[in-house]
Amino acid sequence: MKNIFFTLAFAFATLSAFAQEQAVYSQYHVFPVLINPGYAGFENNHQFLANARSSWTGFPGRPSTYTLLYNGPVSDKLALGGGLFSETAGDIKTTKIQLNYAFRFKIQKVMMGLGLSTDFINKKADTEILMDRTVDINDATLESLIDGQQIFDASVGGYLQYDERFFAAFVLPNTVRTRLDEVLVEDNTTNNNGGHYIFQLGYILNVPNQNFKILPSITVRKLRNTPSQIDIHVQGRFLEEKLIAGLTFRPSTDGSAVCLLGTKVNNFQLFYSYDLSFSNFQRYSGGSHELSVAYNIPRKAPVVMPEVQN
Repeated sequence: MKNIFFTLAFAFATLSAFAQEQAVYSQYHVFPVLINPGYAGFENNHQFLANARSSWTGFPGRPSTYTLLYNGPVSDKLALGGGLFSETAGDIKTTKIQLNYAFRFKIQKVMMGLGLSTDFINKKADTEILMDRTVDINDATLESLIDGQQIFDASVGGYLQYDERFFAAFVLPNTVRTRLDEVLVEDNTTNNNGGHYIFQLGYILNVPNQNFKILPSITVRKLRNTPSQIDIHVQGRFLEEKLIAGLTFRPSTDGSAVCLLGTKVNNFQLFYSYDLSFSNFQRYSGGSHELSVAYNIPRKAPVVMPEVQN
């Protein structure tokens, strides 16, 4: 029975790699820039972020994702970011270079960031995939993957905070998408946004005289070639945010949950999360693990030159 699950999981990892390059993260609640270009520079810090994620541990060919990101302000209204991504799923490897551009502005109590991300994606399958009995060796898309696919992808996003209490966000992935290499076959890799979205609403509740905050939020998302998903999240920040804990529930067919624990000490941040499923699949998997390390450099205030009196 376990061997059957191994085979199915490997096949699913391979088919998933065919369909998408949109990386899946559980820690976007603490690092929104992982999925939202509109958050670049929002905290007015220069942030360097490293993220590693291993999904479905215990299965061969499981997806593993590694991410390096930078984002920060270059002026009062403009922020830039960049990133490198590498993901391996089965015999398929995806690498991506990302550039982010964000425009920030404030209207009374509303702080808003609007951003654009441009992705240059390379996707390639190892020839060993032809030995897998679960794939069709005559599939034109598979042949294209073995030769290598180069894709340009652009997404837009926005992040809003009102009175440092209410926050909302949206992301429209795959808004513009096109193959950069010569395409001899028709496939679905160049379909632009067809109902792909991420929407989030949340609130920051300061508990009086207790020195901690509670952040409930809900996220609805529909990514490329995946079913719609709802994340119900609650997060607690204690001891001036030196201790942060969170719990996410995903009420899908069988349901799943994510446990989050982290710390912020001065300019250093460290977070770990664990995903588990409530289905029978969890009996054969060690769940999914995600680790993030970040370092923030506060933006220096602009120097105002004194006027010269004649």
